[in-house]
Amino acid sequence: MPELQAKPVLTVRATAVGLVAVVLVTLAGPYSEWVVRSSYMTTNYFPLGLAFLFILIALFLNPLLRRAGPRFALRGDDLGVVYMMLTAAVSVPTYGMTGYLISIVASPFYYATPENGWATYLHPHIPRWAVPEGGPEMAWFFEGLPPGVSIPWRVWVGPLFWWGSLIVATLTLCICLVAVFRKPWIEQERLSFPVASVPLALMEGAEERGPGFLRSRLFWAGFGVAALKILWNIPGYFNSGWPVLPPFQLNIPGGKVFPGIRAILTFPLLGLAYFANADVTLSIWVFHLVHLLEIALFNRTGFSVGASEMHSITPAALAWQSFGAFAAMTLGGVYATRGHLREVLRKAFRGDQGVDDSGEILSYRAAVFGFLGAGVYIVLYLHALGIALPAAILLVYAVVTIFLGLTRAVIEGGLMFVLGPLVPQAFPIHMIGPAALSGSTMTGLALSYGWVCDPIVAFLPCGANAAKVHSERRFPRGTYLAALGVSLLLSFWFSLKLGYAFGSYNFGDFVFQEGGQVPYDTMISKMKAGQGISAGHFEFLGLGLLVTLALTYLRHRFAWWRLHPIGFAVASTSPVRWTVLTFFVIWLVKVVTLRLGGMLLFNRAKPFFIGLVIGHFTGAGLSFIVDVIWFRGRGHVLYFKQANGPHLPPYPLPLRVRRGRGHQGLFLKVGGG
Repeated sequence: MPELQAKPVLTVRATAVGLVAVVLVTLAGPYSEWVVRSSYMTTNYFPLGLAFLFILIALFLNPLLRRAGPRFALRGDDLGVVYMMLTAAVSVPTYGMTGYLISIVASPFYYATPENGWATYLHPHIPRWAVPEGGPEMAWFFEGLPPGVSIPWRVWVGPLFWWGSLIVATLTLCICLVAVFRKPWIEQERLSFPVASVPLALMEGAEERGPGFLRSRLFWAGFGVAALKILWNIPGYFNSGWPVLPPFQLNIPGGKVFPGIRAILTFPLLGLAYFANADVTLSIWVFHLVHLLEIALFNRTGFSVGASEMHSITPAALAWQSFGAFAAMTLGGVYATRGHLREVLRKAFRGDQGVDDSGEILSYRAAVFGFLGAGVYIVLYLHALGIALPAAILLVYAVVTIFLGLTRAVIEGGLMFVLGPLVPQAFPIHMIGPAALSGSTMTGLALSYGWVCDPIVAFLPCGANAAKVHSERRFPRGTYLAALGVSLLLSFWFSLKLGYAFGSYNFGDFVFQEGGQVPYDTMISKMKAGQGISAGHFEFLGLGLLVTLALTYLRHRFAWWRLHPIGFAVASTSPVRWTVLTFFVIWLVKVVTLRLGGMLLFNRAKPFFIGLVIGHFTGAGLSFIVDVIWFRGRGHVLYFKQANGPHLPPYPLPLRVRRGRGHQGLFLKVGGG
């Protein structure tokens, strides 16, 4: 790989365009999901908000600037800065960070009733600095402000300041991990980074006539197929008699034993997965079938290790098995890069001049000490929430393991839709045993769901893709941090403003209805059950770890071995189950392409798959614009987050107010009946 220039040039127009894009995507995410009820703009690892805005900038705004004069056009490096800033911004709103955080810290007093027992089990242990004051201010947040009342910002300032410090520490820890592992991922292992492939292609030729693929008929064929699939259905928004094109689905009904298969073919994932490791795409659908057989065996024998956790794989045995696979992948990755890590430590502690870190997003010294400082702060913060130190350390380990595992799946397998297998809080609970944990620890773990619980768009994989663009196109240190800061502050402000304006319960979104209640109900049920350590969790954790180590050994020992441990780790997660048909199709396409024409035909076909991605996002972006203008409150969801789970909302329903006597007096209900 060519050496990176030490001092890249940052243009004013790149910074200006990047900041405007950050503001737009930060506002569009919650507005689309909660108000318009349209497509999810910031949810997954190549979301609509990022893709559509970047396509507009690269293919529409930049040609206009170039026509005004070559000196006004954005260069490839400028587009790299814009993309990097967007990857930072999309990891913050709604399901990224701020949505769950605001909902969970606002819920413990508002949703408390004599029946759920929150006041008895949890309220005595809640640190008052961690949550806003209860009372009408929280009722207004869920139900909407009364006429003539202003938003009570004062009750939020303290809690959001402290939670914001935890988010900053988490982002710091993730950025430091990216700085440390960028070189092994990109220069030594040469991972494919499929999610970054289309943005990098859009940056090519920016200074001249634009990307070369625009002059390919294959590109326009792929673009037309994907865009037409969406654009054809838009008239149906206005006329129910319009014939719509249904999604491409595979539906094999299940029974009492066999769980069945329901999966879709999605064009953006199909296009990105074309650039992924073929062994990963093969392994995903193969291990999906293996896991279906496991579930059938569990159903046939009645075997269970216990109830499944919310935000985790079902059944629980597969959740712990997959978490063991994540742990093995993480530990194996650290072991494989041990030589590089020794160089990093020498540079950080001894200032070894023989180790070059000039091309990293952070110096190795800053990365090592930043990681240590952020890690210590996170553990102490969790302890201040009431979590015992051993449980806090185990929780941080689980979070880092899941983040690194997700990163590997995204940058090697192109999985834009993927979740962690196990909610992180379950790891310390079952490693120590619920009966051995105090009420303050359980309450602190419930509050920690606001920090991380459902990483459908965790920051670390986004940061890794930004590092890939940094390696190819260079961007100055600091722009990434600026984008994160702007997005975080703006997201807090806009989320609260929308909540008080419309009543967050009326968003019809899982986050502000069940999402804010799940952590507290979960912990109380565990406290009441008083269970000890379950051997079943350890057994499947160990099974997942051993199988992954065996798969890793076989891949390194035998050149003919094709099954990849990433497939075993992620094939049970619900978004991967829902998209497994896509992985089967793209694996088959790549096998046929390579056998018929080798790498020459494979490379010639790339514009078609780039066209699938750009065509889909262009159509989806236009659909969103139609929803904003004509269908606010009853938009059309084209971009899912997680199938068969709490994140898929029902069809939009009218808002109705249901009055009833309860702990808080007023309740708002979405829908009729």
